[in-house]
Amino acid sequence: MATLTTSTRLFNFVTNTCIKRILPTLTYKKYYPVSKLWEIRVDGYRTRYKLPWFNSSSNYQEEMPEYDEKKEKIAVDVINEINKQIATKSTGRLFAVIHLLGKQFKVTESDIIAIEGNWPPQPGDEIKLEKVLLVGSKDFTLIGRPILNRELISVDAIVIQKTLSHTITNFKMKKRKQYKRLNFYRIHRTMLRITSININGDIDKKKEVEGLDRIY
Repeated sequence: MATLTTSTRLFNFVTNTCIKRILPTLTYKKYYPVSKLWEIRVDGYRTRYKLPWFNSSSNYQEEMPEYDEKKEKIAVDVINEINKQIATKSTGRLFAVIHLLGKQFKVTESDIIAIEGNWPPQPGDEIKLEKVLLVGSKDFTLIGRPILNRELISVDAIVIQKTLSHTITNFKMKKRKQYKRLNFYRIHRTMLRITSININGDIDKKKEVEGLDRIY
């Protein structure tokens, strides 16, 4: 019993000494050393000491780039050359990257793509694909942020067929469990043919989007 009392007093003394060194202004009860440790406010001394390998806090102020007349002149010349190619229809065969039903397709004119899933359009329907991420030719590439203006780029397609995929086999087995399952299924598919990819007008002119039609 004497040993237990001595050890308790020694633990109280050590705890009081440590707490007083960390926060000397706080007062604590005498016989509750565990509660003292829980009541320490760590926010006070965390800000006073910083580990040397921690990076300094970043400054979130943006630095505006200075006006460079030479770079601006080069940009204007490039835009004028692209507009000239579009006006004279000398861009060559265009390609585009479109976003359709959660997937991206790189397409050119007369390409056929297969859309998986039960899609509403029926064979013979003409569709304008308006989620265009990128359009390019042999000399230039237009990149959207994240998509290009649908008044500037037009990608037209037509539904040519709605069918089912080949039979897919799904086999499951667990060893030494007498468990075997064999299932067969087919997926709905819609075949699209890309009829045309066009750039409408100059690329540096801001075009307003008219209407709120559905974007496929």
